Amino acid sequence: MTDLELSFDILDRVINKEAKSNDEINKIADTANNLGFVTKNVYGVLENKIYLDYMIRKLSTVRLKKIHSSVLIILEIGIYNIHFLNTKDYAIVNELVELTKKKNKRSAAFVNAILRNFIRDEEEIAKIKESDDIKSLSIRYSLPEELTRYIFNNYGMEYTKNFLRYINSEQIISIRVNNLKTDKDTLKKTLEDKGFKVENGNLSANALKILNPSGLVNTDEFKNGFFTIQQEGSMKTVEILDPKENSKILDLCAAPGTKTSYIGEYVKNNGQIIANDISEEKLPLIKENIDRLALENIKLISFDASIFKKEYEGQFDYVLVDAPCSGLGVMGRKPEIRYNRSMDDIKILAELQKDILDQAIKYLKKDGVLVYSTCTIGDIENKDNFLFLSSQDDLEVIAIDGKDYIEYVNYIDKTDGFFISKFKKI
Repeated sequence: MTDLELSFDILDRVINKEAKSNDEINKIADTANNLGFVTKNVYGVLENKIYLDYMIRKLSTVRLKKIHSSVLIILEIGIYNIHFLNTKDYAIVNELVELTKKKNKRSAAFVNAILRNFIRDEEEIAKIKESDDIKSLSIRYSLPEELTRYIFNNYGMEYTKNFLRYINSEQIISIRVNNLKTDKDTLKKTLEDKGFKVENGNLSANALKILNPSGLVNTDEFKNGFFTIQQEGSMKTVEILDPKENSKILDLCAAPGTKTSYIGEYVKNNGQIIANDISEEKLPLIKENIDRLALENIKLISFDASIFKKEYEGQFDYVLVDAPCSGLGVMGRKPEIRYNRSMDDIKILAELQKDILDQAIKYLKKDGVLVYSTCTIGDIENKDNFLFLSSQDDLEVIAIDGKDYIEYVNYIDKTDGFFISKFKKI
């Protein structure tokens, strides 16, 4: 199978079958002739899909909704390669026409005509002609208009432009050092000796940035649990929770378990940790990471966090609610999120978050600590829920670096967009 076919198959699963781009790329990591090319195609199309479709509309006499889904993906790959990867010769067109013959033979001439016409008139076709600045940004950076407008209404134009540029740029991978097995300086040198370009993190003293991460998970250091891949905003959630050794800790919405494992490392295996997730099928992944990192005293359970669990009432010194959210802050690493979220989703999730927080408060001991965090941006899921918690008679705000809450800004802090707030039970 050619790399273009691999790119097509992954995009088909992500766009039409709700697969996750990074999972699909990991599956073919050992079989692709040029993994970098496949990765660039997959992320490139997903990061620019609205803009690519905007250009295809100009070229096609067939309405976009009437174009076969496989044919549309092939056109998107073609326009992306020609416009963004500067592939000007007709070899890419010929290869994609052959691919079309396999997927939808009667559309081969259509694909050929669209791509050749684009090459001939690329400069004009690529122009975005919209008088509405928000709509223009939505097309250029391929974020649905209602989400683009939501970000603008919350943060203004400068933030919106910078945020959108950042999520369409190459993302830097961070790792968290497992201090139970090694230390940062030793791990940094070991990875550098293996050819990785490594820098210290921006936000967490326990973080390293890997500038060329290809092959990272195949190293003995990863397999032996010396580190975990985790973005720094996510690390800070646990550091702000700051659980003490020999305490009882509840991670209420734990999957995929990255924060759970950091809690285990943070208390040096001296604590009682309960990690819960509503999806029982996700627990084996958490268990796999726990075992790889040599962590102890972590119990995995599955229940609906929005429903009160009587036996947990008043039992915990620390409760972490890293709530299910819209994930707008992680779109740079998971570009398909932008096409699977709506304002209605955000409002529904915000209500679910409140229901979960209502129960979480009840599980705290007096003087117990609650951290509420999300990997998203925007007031509905963040500031509004902070105000909801602040209004509770039995909670008081604990300042974080002199602020009521922390919002990490992706293009400034070079991490995912993240929101973190902290409270004490009184």
